[in-house]
Amino acid sequence: MHDQLTVALSPAQRLLCWVDEVAPGMVFGSRFVALGGFRLGGPLDVTLLRHALDQLVVRHQALRTVIERGGGVPYQRVGPPAPVPLTEVAPDRLVDTIVRAEYPAGSAPMLWAFLARHDPTDATLVLVAQHTVADPWSMRILVADLLRAYRAGEVGRSPVQAPATRPPGRPEPVPVRSRPEVPAAPEHNERRDVQLTDYWRQALADLPALPLPSAAPGGDPGTSEVRFPLSVTESRLRAAARPLRTTPFVLLLSGFVSALGTLTGATDLVVPVLTYGRERSDWDTVGLFMNALPVRVELPGELDPGQTVGRVHTAFAAAFTRELPLADLLSRLPDAARFFAPGGPVCAQFEVIQLPAAQPSAPLSHRPVRLPAGLPLGGPVIPVNGLVTWLEQDPDGGYVATIRFRTDLFGPDVVERLVDRYADWLDRLVGP
Repeated sequence: MHDQLTVALSPAQRLLCWVDEVAPGMVFGSRFVALGGFRLGGPLDVTLLRHALDQLVVRHQALRTVIERGGGVPYQRVGPPAPVPLTEVAPDRLVDTIVRAEYPAGSAPMLWAFLARHDPTDATLVLVAQHTVADPWSMRILVADLLRAYRAGEVGRSPVQAPATRPPGRPEPVPVRSRPEVPAAPEHNERRDVQLTDYWRQALADLPALPLPSAAPGGDPGTSEVRFPLSVTESRLRAAARPLRTTPFVLLLSGFVSALGTLTGATDLVVPVLTYGRERSDWDTVGLFMNALPVRVELPGELDPGQTVGRVHTAFAAAFTRELPLADLLSRLPDAARFFAPGGPVCAQFEVIQLPAAQPSAPLSHRPVRLPAGLPLGGPVIPVNGLVTWLEQDPDGGYVATIRFRTDLFGPDVVERLVDRYADWLDRLVGP
């Protein structure tokens, strides 16, 4: 066991363990994964690619980390590196092969790769990682590190060297704790957490459900997805946000909240906003970094665009400056937990996926490719009690939105009206 170490869970992983308690099998199964697709250009040496993939597991502990949940306090167990499975497949079978594969959560490495060669200088690479140890930001880190390791291997250097003080391929020597526990918080932090809990106790009192705009379709609580482009761009959002003294994110959230309000007639809305949870020191770290921040907004009567943005900005700022890890918040406020557990009040989650800037990757060029919507892989961390909307930014600054919705609560016609209203509200808020 000299090559194993144990580490306390991160806040996001503590949230996963809470979700597993209220929705067993949702987040620790073999389908709960993060995916990253990339189109590679240039002559590709598969042997070098395999070696570069294996080096990722040496470099990033998360890829060889298993969350142990049995027998007391859950913790992370970090094991030794192991080869990354690389599956070569015909392009027309790529998506089907990825969907049919299994991604066990209980053994490392927690990374799988699929390669489809279109011709000798054109290929699609899809990386799949267990979502318990990776997020969309992580997938961009991994492909950048992979291509740097590939480039180093091509010129004859060792891609990612382990420190000279230990044998290559062995994990960093960190003392093993027989019973890992989260260190006690300093007293002043504890006092602050109590104050923040008092705020959230008031903010989350009598949480309203999102009214359904028409009779629910009923049936089994399955989900479906729609994907659609937005007409706004990052540059337009920044130009519109500046005179309003707000941010592009708040404008995107304002349009979504306004669309929900006009569609359902609700004037008091609670929208769980998924934040990407990274400090600057985490920008180069592979792992699951996320939190869910309940934002409660009141939009009574007719408001002009500026007033709408002002209310959403104030509500988001109040929540963001008082952020607590959701797992900690729910342990302190058990009554609020029903809002996030399966069968809770109907609600709509919102997320703008944050990604690092692309890095140069010669001799291979690369660009992200978006996999088809509706794949039976991945999924939101918080159970879907209504619908989940997430936005992804294109390299040209545009946005693509995806809505995953409960088919027993929302019919396709209702979701189509929500899409239309969101587009209309963004045009009103952002302008030409």
